[in-house]
Amino acid sequence: MSFFDRKKKDNDYSNESTDQPDVNVDSFQNPQNQQQPQNYDYNQQPQSNQNYQQPEQQYQYDNNGPEVNGNYYEEQPVPEALDTQDWVYTQDNLENTLTQTENLKSQLRHELLADRGYCNHVLRSVGSDQVDEREAASKRITTINEQLRKWFDTDEMANEIYLDPNRNYFIFTDQLNPNPEDNVSKLWQQITQTLMEHNLMANAISVTYDDQVNQTWMNYQNAGWVDPNSYLLSMYNDLQGRSMNMVATPAEIPFEESYRIQHVNDKTDKILDADDNLVMEVSRTSNQQLQVIRHYNDSKLLSRDIFDVNGVISATQFYDHHDPNKVVRENFYRQDGTLVLIKSYTNDEPYIQLFTQGNVLISTFDTDEGLIIWWLKNQALRQVQATIFVSVDSEYYKKLLSLRDNGFEVIPVVMTQDQNAKVITDLVSGKDKVTAVFAGTDKVNSYLNTNSTIKMDISTLSNVETPVYKQ
Repeated sequence: MSFFDRKKKDNDYSNESTDQPDVNVDSFQNPQNQQQPQNYDYNQQPQSNQNYQQPEQQYQYDNNGPEVNGNYYEEQPVPEALDTQDWVYTQDNLENTLTQTENLKSQLRHELLADRGYCNHVLRSVGSDQVDEREAASKRITTINEQLRKWFDTDEMANEIYLDPNRNYFIFTDQLNPNPEDNVSKLWQQITQTLMEHNLMANAISVTYDDQVNQTWMNYQNAGWVDPNSYLLSMYNDLQGRSMNMVATPAEIPFEESYRIQHVNDKTDKILDADDNLVMEVSRTSNQQLQVIRHYNDSKLLSRDIFDVNGVISATQFYDHHDPNKVVRENFYRQDGTLVLIKSYTNDEPYIQLFTQGNVLISTFDTDEGLIIWWLKNQALRQVQATIFVSVDSEYYKKLLSLRDNGFEVIPVVMTQDQNAKVITDLVSGKDKVTAVFAGTDKVNSYLNTNSTIKMDISTLSNVETPVYKQ
């Protein structure tokens, strides 16, 4: 084929292509404004495709978009994320993780403090001669403090007091008052309730002579201030043998043939000699139980015999000949009548002398505290693993702290923050080396935590409603 032939053929192709409609993008976007090309026969079959089917109308619209020459232009939707709510689930997972972390840290804090509280309990309860146990507890505390600083940036946290179920618990009181003040009665109730919540029970210790102490204790039990199954350790009851349920013979009034009785009232009689001089004055209880006999010489009071609830002589007080209101000596007796204790208020003999049942001197003491500590260590709590709760108002509080060297755990109780200011100052300053305290309220707990310069285990006693006292 010559060059001109090829040229002619190319021109034929060119003319054929120019006979097609000029369809551009604007036509697809706005086909209604599309102008039809002039001199174009739409019934004419395309020369290049004999199988082409003529559309029924120029442009068709359906769900797939406009139809152009049998081809559909599909409008593309705006791309969307696979799930636009993914961030919500991520946030929930993050919050759950943070909550779980906080819960785990709270649990860790509780466990670390509980362990440290136990170690402090060991240091409080083992004797100073148990070196290995004390060193092991101290090393453990050091490790615990390191973990507290790692996770919480500080180890300055107060532990809860660890209450060992294997120990015996006692509430110490100077005297079991039959009509205590509100804060004193609440102390009894709150300690009792706190221990009860741990399935424990507190017994009691009283160290002041009181021949009515057993009745007062029953009143405390009836009032619900103490556990009904708890018991009272009274120092004088114990030393005098009244806690042993010994058979005792009631005392008889010494009487001579020349004496005569002068009846004063239902509870009091006077005994006169033949010259009508007063020899004795006898007092009885409402049920005619012998209670007190006062002895006189030349109308001056010489001595006073005191009888217990069984009518057995319990003590004798001797008075100064020149001052009938001044007691110079007290003798205390066992149920069998033997002398157990002498208290002397003169400079001529030791303050306290303690005797065996055979009247052999056991020991002497310069103070009541000395006798109390001896009795607790050697008699009342001998071979007993004991924890003693004592109010900071107790006269013997400071001396009781010395029991810590003998394996006793002593925990002071602070009911109000204005209670015995000097003692509390010594406590929070670390002077007394106290490492555990019971607080009467959360307010007191906060006060002790804020003002303490040493690490202490501090627990708030359980709150209770004050019951009616059934005396």
